Amino acid sequence: MKKLVVVKLGGSLITDKSKPYTLRRNVLERIGRELSDLDRPIILVHGGGSYAHPVAKQYRVYEGNITPEHMKGFIETSKIVRRLNLEVVEALSSSGLKCIGIPASTIMITKDKRIETCNLDSILMALNSNIVPVTCGDVVFDRKLGFTVLSGDTISSYLSIRLKAEKLIYAIDVDGVYVRDRQTGEVKIAEYFTPGMWVENLGAANEDVTGGIVGKIEEGFQAAERGVEVILVNGLIEERLRTAVLGGEVLCTKLKIS
Repeated sequence: MKKLVVVKLGGSLITDKSKPYTLRRNVLERIGRELSDLDRPIILVHGGGSYAHPVAKQYRVYEGNITPEHMKGFIETSKIVRRLNLEVVEALSSSGLKCIGIPASTIMITKDKRIETCNLDSILMALNSNIVPVTCGDVVFDRKLGFTVLSGDTISSYLSIRLKAEKLIYAIDVDGVYVRDRQTGEVKIAEYFTPGMWVENLGAANEDVTGGIVGKIEEGFQAAERGVEVILVNGLIEERLRTAVLGGEVLCTKLKIS
């Protein structure tokens, strides 16, 4: 098997976070076309965007099984995540990508919000059949809290480490990680981002319960420390994600362990 690439499709990329339950189907269909003819194993992970985050935040599902309202939120979020995963898979497959949805809650259990067990059989069988598994940020059972929210960023990092991926690509809705030049004060995209650098978090969505760009960086560094090449690239720009998967030169930010 050729070297694996794990791609995280950000919630802000695949949905319009200003409008609840609004899928950017055109973006997903284009991404499906760009990835459909690549001769290498790919795992796709997508975020919850304008589907899951508002509900999970309203009911504070990340706190665990504390009250009946938390339980209600857990169930409602689970339903909306399944709906989103199905819509994402349908959009990707309509443009030629052979893919199948595998929600994280069906294969992963956490303990105190960190993945403790994961049954990879379905993902490995899909890869061996040349089918792209599509999993997602989800609400999952937690051995300490009862249940919680599991970020797609965390899932992506975990899978890239456990399956020894060559690359982990976070496809987002901006060109990379913004930083401020200490000498000129100019805000620009960092070609390389190293631990300790300060993020200029421009236009962060306030509905994100899983950490936003900072969460991606923190989880990405976990993978980078294990030898995975970690890239943040703008998935809204045609061909950039495809180029990053293939290893070509593209405007992006690469995480680098100094």
